[in-house]
This record gives sequence, structure tokens and C-alpha cells, in this order.
Amino acid sequence: MLKAVLFDMDGTLGDTLPLCVEAYRQCVAECTGRTPDAEEVVSYFGLSDRGVLAGLLGMQPDDPALPIDRFVAVYERLHPELAPSPFPGAVEMLQAVKAAGLRVGLISGKEHYTALPTVKYYGMEGLFEWYGLGLPTHNCKAERLQQVMQLWGLEPHELIYVGDAPSDISLCHSVGVRIINAAWASTATAEAAACTALNPEYRLKHFNDLLPLILSL
Repeated sequence: MLKAVLFDMDGTLGDTLPLCVEAYRQCVAECTGRTPDAEEVVSYFGLSDRGVLAGLLGMQPDDPALPIDRFVAVYERLHPELAPSPFPGAVEMLQAVKAAGLRVGLISGKEHYTALPTVKYYGMEGLFEWYGLGLPTHNCKAERLQQVMQLWGLEPHELIYVGDAPSDISLCHSVGVRIINAAWASTATAEAAACTALNPEYRLKHFNDLLPLILSL
């Protein structure tokens, strides 16, 4: 019996990956005069905000000089233009999942620097019972899934994760958790083959199909 649903943010609840890429590109350009291409930026995804920024700047993520505040300012400035709203019906979907008696959490590679501003901007405050956020050293989503299972006293079959990336699928499977592969973002086509090859339990191309599937499990 399903008891909890954990959601990714970027590419899952909002089409925010273009925002993330452009915010890193502009921040690095402002700091160094060099504008990294999207491929370079994406190569660091899976790491947290500080991890990606440090990689692009050739710095350590715990360096006090890391311009994380500058990055956040760029991210928040671009948010209204590049990611003005979540996927239509996302807030109502989260509310319906909670109303059905399921526990709801967010597991994202983001740190609080960008996760919380997006949650607030999208009107999702109060909808997540628990946040499992990223680390600058490695992709820690499998650890976060284990953490929430221990915290909530759940077995792997009692929760499901909703995420868009190939790494989401492999990390879920590494801890025995099912995944709904989110394939509705503008960026989903590029990773379609990689995601399909990893055999997610479910793969949805339309956001509106998500809530009926969750409620059927």
C-alpha cells in the first residue's frame, strides 16, 4: 500500500531546468567573463547549487569566496522570465495527494538556496512535510530516500518517487524504491532513450496523468 510520495522539483513540478542552466551561465559570466555552454553546466547536475557553481568556477564548494549569493540573485531575477509558473495543476495535484492521506516530501539536488525560493514562488509552501536537499559533493538522492524511509518508518514498497532524470531512476532502484519517470518537461526528449533503457516502473509524458496514477497505487 502506498503511503508516501516524494517529488523532484526541476523538470518535475516545474519546467525550471532552463532557468537553472541560464542562471549558472550568467553568474559565471559575471564573475569571470567566460560563459559556459549548457552542456558544461548540465555535466555538473546531480550536485547541489554550491557543487555546480564550484565546478564551473574551479573552486571548492566550501570556499567562503564562492559567489553563491550572487548566483541566487541571478536565479531569482531570471525566475519570472524563464520559469514563471509550475506545470499547470501542480499545486492542486500536491494538495490532492495530501488530501488522500499520503505523506508528501521533496527530494531535490537543489540546496535551500534555490529550492526554497522556487517553492515560495510557485505557491507550494506548506505542501511538503519533509525536504531532502542536495549535497555539493555527490548526488545524494538515494541517501535521502533511505533517510525518509527511516524517519517515517516506511518500507521501500510503501513510497514512490517522481523524477525526470536517468540518475533518478537508477538511484531509486538502488534502494528498492519505485519511480514515476516524469517525461513532460521541455527538456525530457533529450533524455528519453536513457530513461527508457533504465526501465522505470512508470513513465508519463503528460502531467495530467500523474495524479490519477498516484491515487491508483
